[in-house]
Amino acid sequence: MTIFALFEVMDKEPSLIFIWMSAITLAVGGLLLSRYRWWLAAILIVIATLAAYTQITELRDPFVGPQIVKEAGNGYVIQSYIAVLISILLPSVGLIMKLRKGS
Repeated sequence: MTIFALFEVMDKEPSLIFIWMSAITLAVGGLLLSRYRWWLAAILIVIATLAAYTQITELRDPFVGPQIVKEAGNGYVIQSYIAVLISILLPSVGLIMKLRKGS
Protein backbone atom coordinates (compact mmCIF):
# COMPACT_ATOMS: atom_id res chain seq x y z
CA MET A 1 0.00 0.00 0.00
CA THR A 2 1.45 3.30 -1.02
CA ILE A 3 1.38 6.43 1.06
CA PHE A 4 -0.84 8.08 -1.59
CA ALA A 5 -3.70 5.74 -0.76
CA LEU A 6 -3.68 6.78 2.89
CA PHE A 7 -4.84 10.33 2.24
CA GLU A 8 -8.22 11.54 1.14
CA VAL A 9 -8.20 12.82 -2.43
CA MET A 10 -11.58 14.47 -2.86
CA ASP A 11 -11.06 17.00 -0.09
CA LYS A 12 -8.32 18.50 -2.29
CA GLU A 13 -10.32 18.37 -5.53
CA PRO A 14 -12.90 20.96 -6.61
CA SER A 15 -16.54 20.05 -6.12
CA LEU A 16 -18.83 19.43 -9.07
CA ILE A 17 -20.71 22.62 -8.25
CA PHE A 18 -17.49 24.63 -8.52
CA ILE A 19 -16.52 22.85 -11.75
CA TRP A 20 -19.91 23.52 -13.34
CA MET A 21 -20.09 27.14 -12.18
CA SER A 22 -16.60 27.79 -13.54
CA ALA A 23 -17.43 26.08 -16.82
CA ILE A 24 -20.70 27.96 -17.26
CA THR A 25 -19.04 31.27 -16.40
CA LEU A 26 -16.26 30.71 -18.92
CA ALA A 27 -18.63 29.37 -21.58
CA VAL A 28 -21.29 32.06 -21.38
CA GLY A 29 -18.73 34.80 -20.74
CA GLY A 30 -16.74 33.76 -23.79
CA LEU A 31 -19.84 33.53 -25.93
CA LEU A 32 -21.04 36.99 -24.88
CA LEU A 33 -17.62 38.64 -25.06
CA SER A 34 -17.07 37.30 -28.56
CA ARG A 35 -19.92 39.55 -29.72
CA TYR A 36 -17.85 42.62 -28.86
CA ARG A 37 -14.22 41.75 -29.50
CA TRP A 38 -12.83 38.54 -30.96
CA TRP A 39 -9.69 38.71 -28.84
CA LEU A 40 -11.70 38.71 -25.60
CA ALA A 41 -13.13 35.34 -26.56
CA ALA A 42 -9.67 34.14 -27.53
CA ILE A 43 -8.36 35.09 -24.07
CA LEU A 44 -11.20 33.19 -22.40
CA ILE A 45 -10.54 30.18 -24.61
CA VAL A 46 -6.91 30.18 -23.43
CA ILE A 47 -8.03 30.47 -19.78
CA ALA A 48 -10.58 27.67 -20.26
CA THR A 49 -7.94 25.50 -21.92
CA LEU A 50 -5.52 26.01 -19.03
CA ALA A 51 -8.26 25.21 -16.52
CA ALA A 52 -9.19 22.13 -18.55
CA TYR A 53 -5.57 21.02 -18.64
CA THR A 54 -5.22 21.20 -14.86
CA GLN A 55 -8.49 19.31 -14.32
CA ILE A 56 -7.75 16.60 -16.88
CA THR A 57 -4.19 16.02 -15.68
CA GLU A 58 -5.57 15.39 -12.18
CA LEU A 59 -8.16 12.96 -13.54
CA ARG A 60 -5.61 11.11 -15.67
CA ASP A 61 -2.87 10.97 -13.04
CA PRO A 62 -1.92 7.33 -12.42
CA PHE A 63 -2.05 7.77 -8.63
CA VAL A 64 -4.76 10.38 -8.10
CA GLY A 65 -7.14 9.42 -10.93
CA PRO A 66 -8.13 5.98 -9.61
CA GLN A 67 -8.59 7.43 -6.13
CA ILE A 68 -10.92 10.09 -7.53
CA VAL A 69 -12.99 7.41 -9.23
CA LYS A 70 -12.98 5.34 -6.05
CA GLU A 71 -14.10 8.23 -3.83
CA ALA A 72 -16.34 10.28 -6.14
CA GLY A 73 -17.38 7.74 -8.76
CA ASN A 74 -17.44 7.77 -12.54
CA GLY A 75 -20.08 10.50 -12.56
CA TYR A 76 -17.56 13.02 -11.25
CA VAL A 77 -15.12 12.18 -14.03
CA ILE A 78 -17.77 12.21 -16.77
CA GLN A 79 -19.25 15.52 -15.59
CA SER A 80 -15.77 17.03 -15.35
CA TYR A 81 -15.05 16.13 -18.96
CA ILE A 82 -18.43 17.49 -20.13
CA ALA A 83 -17.91 20.75 -18.22
CA VAL A 84 -14.44 21.14 -19.71
CA LEU A 85 -15.80 20.52 -23.19
CA ILE A 86 -18.56 23.09 -22.78
CA SER A 87 -16.21 25.71 -21.34
CA ILE A 88 -14.01 25.50 -24.44
CA LEU A 89 -16.67 24.81 -27.06
CA LEU A 90 -19.06 27.73 -26.48
CA PRO A 91 -16.43 30.50 -26.63
CA SER A 92 -14.97 28.79 -29.71
CA VAL A 93 -18.38 28.80 -31.41
CA GLY A 94 -18.81 32.47 -30.51
CA LEU A 95 -15.37 33.26 -31.88
CA ILE A 96 -16.08 31.44 -35.14
CA MET A 97 -19.43 33.23 -35.49
CA LYS A 98 -17.76 36.61 -34.87
CA LEU A 99 -14.98 35.95 -37.40
CA ARG A 100 -17.46 34.76 -40.05
CA LYS A 101 -19.68 37.77 -39.50
CA GLY A 102 -16.74 40.16 -39.74
CA SER A 103 -15.48 38.81 -43.07
